[in-house]
Amino acid sequence: MWPWSKNKSAQTTDDAASARATEVPSPAAAPAIAIEEYGPTSIFRRHQNKFLRDYCAGLGARTIINLGAKPDAGDKEGATYEAYFPGADFRTLDLSPVDHPRHIQDDLHVLATAPAPADLVLAMSVIEHIDRPWRAADKIASLVRPGGHLYIAMPFFYPIHEGAHFGDHWRCTPSAMGYLFDMLEVVRSDWYPTAITAVRDRANYWNEPNSCGTGFSMLMRKSA
Repeated sequence: MWPWSKNKSAQTTDDAASARATEVPSPAAAPAIAIEEYGPTSIFRRHQNKFLRDYCAGLGARTIINLGAKPDAGDKEGATYEAYFPGADFRTLDLSPVDHPRHIQDDLHVLATAPAPADLVLAMSVIEHIDRPWRAADKIASLVRPGGHLYIAMPFFYPIHEGAHFGDHWRCTPSAMGYLFDMLEVVRSDWYPTAITAVRDRANYWNEPNSCGTGFSMLMRKSA
């Protein structure tokens, strides 16, 4: 008798045995997963804020424009970004309208309001939301006065974060950002390690511990 010509009762017995052999435990039998609370902000945000304190707050900037933000934008660590620069003329620029004397409503692709250039321009977690950053790069650079600085922070290995009026389109490396803003000089670039440290191929191919990063910060300068 050919193997596939077993009688129906024998086939039924075999099917039942196979089902028992491949049976998976019910969800109730699985051990509970422990969830650790990491606090109100992300690893990337903490690095972004530290870079801002360590390398931007001491530049002596008297005029600052924070892109993609509202005047009361907080750092998610208990302070506002304006508080990092006491005494400075701190403005914000965003597509959203805000009734505030130091807020500029404008589109970074156009900059119809032609804001005056600033000593320091902040683009923190904003370039990934710009629809066409290759069109906006020159406009952003025009907001930096000669001798001034642009601070960029961009997530890389990071959750998609969209809103009602903006998408989350882009991820790139520091070298790609350098090409996007090749009209500026890179002063410093820091690449932040991700919480994920174990990948099967890392031992064979990825010997650099920061091969996969949660994001990066980059400080750039416009020639005087």
